[in-house]
Amino acid sequence: MRLWLDIDNPPQVQYLLPFKEAFERLGAQTVITARDYGATVAMLEEAGVPAHVFGTRVGRGRVRKVAALVRRVRDLSRCLQETGRPDALLAASRPSAVTARRLGVPSFIIGDYEYANVNVYRFTGSVILHPDAIDPAVFVRRGMPRDRLVAFAGLKEDLTFAGVDLDAVAPHVVEGAPEGVPRVLVRPPSETSHYYNEASSTLAAATLRRLAEQDVVVVLSPREPAQARMLDGLPWRHAPVVLERPVPFVALLKGIDAVVCAGGTMLREAAYLGIPAYSIFQSQPAAVDLELERRGRAVLLRDAGDLDRLAPAVRQGPLRPLDANPRLLQEIVELVLERTGRRPGVSALAA
Repeated sequence: MRLWLDIDNPPQVQYLLPFKEAFERLGAQTVITARDYGATVAMLEEAGVPAHVFGTRVGRGRVRKVAALVRRVRDLSRCLQETGRPDALLAASRPSAVTARRLGVPSFIIGDYEYANVNVYRFTGSVILHPDAIDPAVFVRRGMPRDRLVAFAGLKEDLTFAGVDLDAVAPHVVEGAPEGVPRVLVRPPSETSHYYNEASSTLAAATLRRLAEQDVVVVLSPREPAQARMLDGLPWRHAPVVLERPVPFVALLKGIDAVVCAGGTMLREAAYLGIPAYSIFQSQPAAVDLELERRGRAVLLRDAGDLDRLAPAVRQGPLRPLDANPRLLQEIVELVLERTGRRPGVSALAA
């Protein structure tokens, strides 16, 4: 069997890459493609994983996004025609799903935000794998057939932390941070996503103003270099720190005391580990985030009036990982094998 993994952004490195080892342990071959976006390529290089890289940051605008999708589909198609047709795609990107459709390859998409646009996945016949915290009726109302929706117990972060020895990872040292002062990791919203809400940026700016007045050190993880300017002109009690190079995500999370971000993977990773996690996401809230809030693992800040709830403190004691689904990686591997009718060591042509 030949499995194709397409890695579109940095978080996907963390929750898709475990499938490479899982399938190869069974004797399957894997091919990795990636997009040069953020720290994606650097993270793959750090992991020692070679990848065929196509595409980069797209920016705003429907026309620009469609043009970038078409270019990446063309490049991915050529790559796979040269390296060999895969038996299945496991990904979370639209260009790879379209490419798989062109090649007649079944595609499996991992998604944990039910309000992301699913029109492409309807067209490509993809199977969407999603946490069972999401009501599948939300996808159905937006056109996805029920027989192409598969709920799994747990969170995609069960994949991220599969096989990770948390105790063996040394915490990242925040240079210049005074001893005994809480370190707050701040991740601004993505302004190019199709579900972006300007209110998220407004609340991000208000949050930074509030943190500037507190006895904390802000560690900014910008999505784009220009976002570092959000720190300018604020009355900081302690000089903020800007992450200018990729930091291994477990080490980074172990080195801070709280996370503030616009929802998404970083929020869920922190909440999963038991690190105080605050969301400033102002679009439709994800069912997963609401479930984490219900379980006391995340705080969803709904407007500037909620900033009084943001009170970081130096974190005490060991991490408290969520007791979710440690078998999720294997369950998805088995699902892909069952749905494709393939088995490791047997190619699509020979099966």
